[in-house]
Amino acid sequence: MQIQHVRFLFITVVMAGLAGCGSTEEGLEQGLQRAPVEQAALKDDRAPPKGLNGTSPSCFWANGTQQALRTLGGIALDQGAGFLSSIPLSQVSQSCRSVLRSAVECALTREQSVRDPVTGELYTGWWGLAPSWLGNVLDTQGRRYVTACMVQRLNYYGTSVPILFEGLHSAIARNPAYDSEYPIEESTVFGDLFSSTTPLLGLLPAFNVYVCWESLLPQSCGLLGLPLLLEKRICDDVPLCGVVTLGPCALSCVQNGPYWKCGSDLLSPPTWTETVRVKLETATCQ
Repeated sequence: MQIQHVRFLFITVVMAGLAGCGSTEEGLEQGLQRAPVEQAALKDDRAPPKGLNGTSPSCFWANGTQQALRTLGGIALDQGAGFLSSIPLSQVSQSCRSVLRSAVECALTREQSVRDPVTGELYTGWWGLAPSWLGNVLDTQGRRYVTACMVQRLNYYGTSVPILFEGLHSAIARNPAYDSEYPIEESTVFGDLFSSTTPLLGLLPAFNVYVCWESLLPQSCGLLGLPLLLEKRICDDVPLCGVVTLGPCALSCVQNGPYWKCGSDLLSPPTWTETVRVKLETATCQ
């Protein structure tokens, strides 16, 4: 498995990644150059539930970003005249505004949009997992689905890889027509960053998210690639990453139709149904 094709690779050195998010002039310039490319890429023929990943993990896990997301979750996205609440650049730098855009793309439909009052950028929805967030606070189901969507869109290298979402939500319900195009069931993620009460101090992650890998992953990407996947992509050996690796989904969750029902933490019974699975194209593991 080639590292550059890995779909959502989390940071292996979390402290360096979080500290460096948008903190230099060079990083700001790179972020400004990449944002239009990511936005344009979403306009191709990959209609939802297809899409692209590419969000920077260092920006996502940064405490300023997590505080901004908690704030946005407690209010309507549209604070009047189609504008988001004003999140200053001192809290979420220009190079990390892609995280705010990712939240909107996960939550709203393609017919909904809001504008960043600080940068002037228009964020348009994509997956439609919480469309009511446009005019209301984010409810429990919305918090969970948007969290899982955003985490599944992370990519360590900042590149964009084609992905397909599946889950119990009607917006990402399994469509057999996509099976031949996206045959690899890669992972399932669940969590809720918006209701976390973890103090936003230092470089520690502000919440835990849980991930399990699907049964097809080792066969599809090769057993020799699995250790690399675990050590660098899901980073189970880095306690500060914020990702709790549960191992194979079949051992950690219970079948819920074509999806998984999991526990909200390692000691909880499997009652959490707001999970998001990612499927990949065959070329991703080659």
